[in-house]
Amino acid sequence: MKILYLHGFNSSSNSSKAQTFKNSEFVKNLKNEIILPNLPVSPEEAIEDILKILENFNFNVSLVGSSLGGFYATYFSDTYNLKSVNINPVVPNHLLKMKSLIGKHQNFQTMENYYFTKEMYDFLNKIKIKNLNNPLNHLSFVQLEDEVLNHFDTITYYRNSHLCLESQGSHKFNNFESKIPYILDFFGLK
Repeated sequence: MKILYLHGFNSSSNSSKAQTFKNSEFVKNLKNEIILPNLPVSPEEAIEDILKILENFNFNVSLVGSSLGGFYATYFSDTYNLKSVNINPVVPNHLLKMKSLIGKHQNFQTMENYYFTKEMYDFLNKIKIKNLNNPLNHLSFVQLEDEVLNHFDTITYYRNSHLCLESQGSHKFNNFESKIPYILDFFGLK
């Protein structure tokens, strides 16, 4: 089985969580391949790229997604009956507030300048899954002091899924490395 790590909005595969996951001693001891793609800014292109990866591995993949990457992981997990672990993920109710992201940005990691368009935003709304078909395929880690996303929306969305809530923290998810054994256990990997 492969593990596909999906980074969040305005980030890259070099994000601290992606690198922490890839370089964790827990993960290094596994024989499983970790895939860390740099997702395109365009959600439609990101979905196409992720689908190609999943098809390339005959859908024998588990997903880890952070923030917008969690939105993508949830989409693929629920559509193809795969397991996903989501870290402070974007959920459908967060999209309304994300409309303010339409405009110019600079990627935190690559320093690339780009424009997030209304069409890109509309595509996210097009693919959102209002109600999970396979809620037990999802494990979500939520830190209640996430300064970016409303944790009430996240908890409500994943209410029938596996949830790990922490009272403190941030959107970056403090102390992420301590959760890696739980992630691997959820995937059935030891």
